[in-house]
Amino acid sequence: MKIIASSTLLFAYKVEEVLRIVKELGYDGVEIWHFHLIRAGEEKNCAAIKRLADDLGLTLSFHALSWDLNFTSKLDQVRETSLSILEGSLDIASELNANPIVIHPGRVTIPGDSTEEYWQYLVEGVTRLTNHAQNKKRTIGLEVMEHIAKEFFITPHDAKRIVDKIPSPHLGITFDAAHVPLEIEPRDYISQMNKVVHVHISDLTPQKRHIALNTGDRDFSDLIKYLINNNQNNIVIEGLEPERTDRLAKHNINEMNCLIESVKNNINS
Repeated sequence: MKIIASSTLLFAYKVEEVLRIVKELGYDGVEIWHFHLIRAGEEKNCAAIKRLADDLGLTLSFHALSWDLNFTSKLDQVRETSLSILEGSLDIASELNANPIVIHPGRVTIPGDSTEEYWQYLVEGVTRLTNHAQNKKRTIGLEVMEHIAKEFFITPHDAKRIVDKIPSPHLGITFDAAHVPLEIEPRDYISQMNKVVHVHISDLTPQKRHIALNTGDRDFSDLIKYLINNNQNNIVIEGLEPERTDRLAKHNINEMNCLIESVKNNINS
């Protein structure tokens, strides 16, 4: 199993620095956030980043822009602008040879609206993005989101519904363990999903998601066992460290290695 670091674990660094740090820490790859490239002024530096990743033997995935976007908005201009920006993220991922590309679904515009009103926009938008991904020889991992206000793509049923509507090899699902409600076992959630192409993991409490591993309320042992048994080979550790330190990235790789070793020992015993 390859352990991938979200670039936001080292958000204060240049992306080229991130690649070197995660290699030294023992990660197998990096999920580069498009916003990280923009923030670091490296959006035009994709060729050099790709070369460095190749030289270091690192796997690259990509997180498309998401903050401030909503391609299921009831406002035509917001939908179109969001989709155009997301197509740009797919273009950048292609330059990096990063795959898959994590894309957030849209949200409802008006709190309390029937979510069914937004599914037409979701299907239209994901179809357009999937066609663009196919042209770029990329795969989209549409992310199942948190159970919070305005999100409507939030359940295994939603994940199954979209891949049934758009049966393309260039569309799959991103499963995020921190988006699963605490009262539900993540293994039970992911086992109900079709075409999971990407997995995110981070800890959570009732108050906060995407915190350091083994600092929250969730036991990931059964999930890791499920991933191993089902040949899910890449797992991305998420989190956000705004300061110029590798402490979060170092903590998470150590915790994940211990967890995987413990699960494998139990499987073999």
